[in-house]
Amino acid sequence: MPAPEFQLPPRPARHFLAESFDATSPHDVAEVLLRLSRHIPDDFRTAHEWFSLFQEASAAISETHTVLELQSQRDNLNKTAESKLRYFEENVLSQLLLARQGLMDIYLNSPWRFSMHADDRGRIAMDFRQRRKYASPKLTELQIAENQLVRDYRNFVNSAETRYAGRSTPLSVIIGKMNDNKGETRKQAFLAYWEYVHKNEHILQGHFHQLLQNRCTQADTVGAESYTPIAYAELGRIDYGPAECEQFRASVKKSVVPIISEITPLQLQSLATPTLKPWDGNAWPVLMPTQHPANGDLPKLLNGMENIATRIHPSFGKLFLQMREKGLIDVEPRSGKSPGAFCVTFQESRVPFIFGNFAGTLRDSMTLIHEFGHAIHGYATATIPNVLLRHPGLEFCEVASMGLEMLAARHLQEWWPEPAEASKAWAFQVFHVLNFWPFMAMIDEWQFEVYEKRVFDAAERNMIWKRLSQKYKPQIDWSEQPELEPLGWFSRPHVFTSPFYYIDYGIAQLGAAQLWRDSVVDPQKAVDNYIHGLSLGAQRSLPELFEAIGLNLDFSAEWLFEIAKALKQEITKAVL
Repeated sequence: MPAPEFQLPPRPARHFLAESFDATSPHDVAEVLLRLSRHIPDDFRTAHEWFSLFQEASAAISETHTVLELQSQRDNLNKTAESKLRYFEENVLSQLLLARQGLMDIYLNSPWRFSMHADDRGRIAMDFRQRRKYASPKLTELQIAENQLVRDYRNFVNSAETRYAGRSTPLSVIIGKMNDNKGETRKQAFLAYWEYVHKNEHILQGHFHQLLQNRCTQADTVGAESYTPIAYAELGRIDYGPAECEQFRASVKKSVVPIISEITPLQLQSLATPTLKPWDGNAWPVLMPTQHPANGDLPKLLNGMENIATRIHPSFGKLFLQMREKGLIDVEPRSGKSPGAFCVTFQESRVPFIFGNFAGTLRDSMTLIHEFGHAIHGYATATIPNVLLRHPGLEFCEVASMGLEMLAARHLQEWWPEPAEASKAWAFQVFHVLNFWPFMAMIDEWQFEVYEKRVFDAAERNMIWKRLSQKYKPQIDWSEQPELEPLGWFSRPHVFTSPFYYIDYGIAQLGAAQLWRDSVVDPQKAVDNYIHGLSLGAQRSLPELFEAIGLNLDFSAEWLFEIAKALKQEITKAVL
């Protein structure tokens, strides 16, 4: 079954880039990059023209890349789509990467820089200076090779299947069943998933080993002690660094892990088990709705989402309806569709697109809210002329998505008409929010240690994970499957595809939880603040973006304890 068509709005007129410019053409891209590298700004007018050409070309190339990636993800059996994506990355995107160093130098060294675009408080220059520290032609070659290694990993896992209930089943389906209300279903799905990982560990380790070698070579190429600062620069982290991440992880260990231990007896009571097995770690029967949202009917789930969005703010409901009408929401499962869910924004057309594989479960419903939060953010920043100031760091992008989950708390009756079921769904979501922080800390600390120590030994990587599992998740009883505990890091593709992009979720969740507390006191003010913060794009620092929504960016154990305690009270209120 082919992927359904979607409709983009008419492309805005190009004022500095030729209307005939084809971003898939290596020749056209080479010509633009040549113009940018040779026509150095020498007055106010040429500075404005130079930067305007740069950002129009960037938007066009970015959108083309997004379209090609989306086509490949929507139908990964389509070898033509995969071939086009690979050709683009090898022949077009590579040119942009190779030219990046020179373009950053022109921008940073130009006395006319402040005439190029509106005042951004120096945000672009700060970002470029950090990236420039780790830029070189050799590094670019390694990054292009890294992209291919990531593609190879994705191609392997996208087609993954394993035996479940007597037949070969896609891994994405099994992951959904790991969150089932029935304990036996969860256990069987868990064992089927990890049987696949265990069986293919040597292949997965091989993919990661190649990526680790590549990334460590990147560090050597630019004289960095480890890959960590390169990853931070690529993620645009200019407002915090490894020290703050270490503080956040320590706060999770000190403030969140004990709170989870306090509520574990209540969870075990609900499970009617003496210990917490790994397949039950995210389950809490008394909090789990007995029915799927909208009874598992996908069209009704989408209708309910529109109503929830409208209840939060009428304009949000209109945006959701507009996306549906234009085919910009593709969440129906079908053969050949890649697993996972995400939202992308077409930078030239300035509209978002939501992708997913939904079966109508509780997990799907929360994922839909999450991705629509990203879509709202895409609409909010589309009005910012400067393309480099639309996309803030991933931490704040996740505030947009997780924040909407929190704002939706009061409106879940659109999916569960019975108040008791809606209350369960919300309390269960809060439990997942609280339970996430320790896992986030495990992923981040594992990556930090592996890259800092250059851990090329597969067994040692596994043992690091096992140690962190016992540090952050001491309540889990692995006695029946001790051989699986060290493999937990394989469960997240981020460690392969997006190194060090995981603590962003934890930081964002810190903000989203505060937004929920504010919404309890004054729902309208919380929504207004949410809109204000999202509209700023990347024009402010991360602390300033948090402040715009009325949130506090504080990694201390005391502040995290206060937030975690409020979440715990919400859970126990629903249980006791």
